[in-house]
Amino acid sequence: MGLCVLVQDGYGMFSMVQLHPLPSEDPLHLYTRKWEGRTCVLRAIKVVQRVTRERWTRLFSLIDSLWPPVMPFKVLGENQSCQGDSRHKGPAPSFCYLLSGQEGSVEPVEGQPLSSLYLPPTEQTLRDILQCELNSHRCSFVATVIYKRTQSQSSDQSPGEVWLVVTDPSLQEEQQSDGPPCRRTLAVCVTTSCVLTSSVAKAISTPGTFRLSFRDAVREHGGILCVEQSVVQLRPLVSVCCPHTESTLGPGSLSLSQAKPLPQPLPQSQPNVLPQALPQHVTLDPLGPETPPNSLCTFSGVIVGVDEDTAYSWPVCSLCGSDRLEMAPQKPQAFLCVACDSLVDQPTMNMQLEVFMNCSTLRDFTVKVKLQQSTIMSVLNCAASGHEFPGYEVENVLGKEVGLLSAYVRVLTRKPALSIGLEEICL
Repeated sequence: MGLCVLVQDGYGMFSMVQLHPLPSEDPLHLYTRKWEGRTCVLRAIKVVQRVTRERWTRLFSLIDSLWPPVMPFKVLGENQSCQGDSRHKGPAPSFCYLLSGQEGSVEPVEGQPLSSLYLPPTEQTLRDILQCELNSHRCSFVATVIYKRTQSQSSDQSPGEVWLVVTDPSLQEEQQSDGPPCRRTLAVCVTTSCVLTSSVAKAISTPGTFRLSFRDAVREHGGILCVEQSVVQLRPLVSVCCPHTESTLGPGSLSLSQAKPLPQPLPQSQPNVLPQALPQHVTLDPLGPETPPNSLCTFSGVIVGVDEDTAYSWPVCSLCGSDRLEMAPQKPQAFLCVACDSLVDQPTMNMQLEVFMNCSTLRDFTVKVKLQQSTIMSVLNCAASGHEFPGYEVENVLGKEVGLLSAYVRVLTRKPALSIGLEEICL
């Protein structure tokens, strides 16, 4: 994985330094401690390109978040810095240089304090971010991931976008009756341009909740995107005083002027955002007309139809749950599980069922729900074991009440008709 750093000189000029691939991706946090916020000398670098705001909108959204400057810049031809504040009110630069170099091309100046150009990120709560009126802006926050889903690219089945549903204590606290309602969870899309290190990728691919800090993510269109300049860190679930252990950096994500160097305190104070533990049971938003795709919700309703094309059942091993069953040659009525090499007399029947529901909160929508195994068993009035599976006869399902259940919003369409697709989940 390549590493990029965003630098700014005393004249206000920004440059993105693209460093050659590093030998290992895991100790990237060491570069954070060594470089970020420090005065550095760039050696043996090559100018690759001069890019403009129109062609590199994501890069310049990061630059805009660092503007206006916290100090006057130097002026060409003058020995002293400009003492007036007129330069602070001008627009951010309209171009930036892309540079390339090796790992040794960035050399921090020993004995220098944090640079006065360094602007640390402002860590916000999710409630503050949702209530911000800006259409598109950079934001930094810490949140707990309660659900995740990876979408593979259809062309070669390589990993695609990762959708994370996150929350924090500010969204889980009691809603104020005199204030506007606030969503309980928020969807974060980790795009393919944001490269994940092995530790964070492992956390995403394994069950369970975990905490991440997101830095310089992009808030737009009601959601949050992690792009090539975003930095994600794995954070401990319990102790909020532990030092950062690892960073996740996209190819263009390590910002000399944005991140926290650990050896000494920041030059400007952070807001009083005190991380707290989430409640034992996370509260989700009820399903409604404004529920966005890739979010979580709760729902209830009455089954009014069955998608018979997607309804089927299949036997699995009652011991290990594998569907790799073969007819047992020595006992025709039994199965042999290839996975655990066991003889299975009575396999468990797994079922898939998608139903159409009438939900009181969505009277004008067609709501289609993919139910989980336990809910299907309950709807069909069959026990987990010891009863014969009755099949997917429609009369066994219609009119049954379902809920209150948790679901992931797979799709929402408004044309040609209002419809929403849900998938029941268990948190």
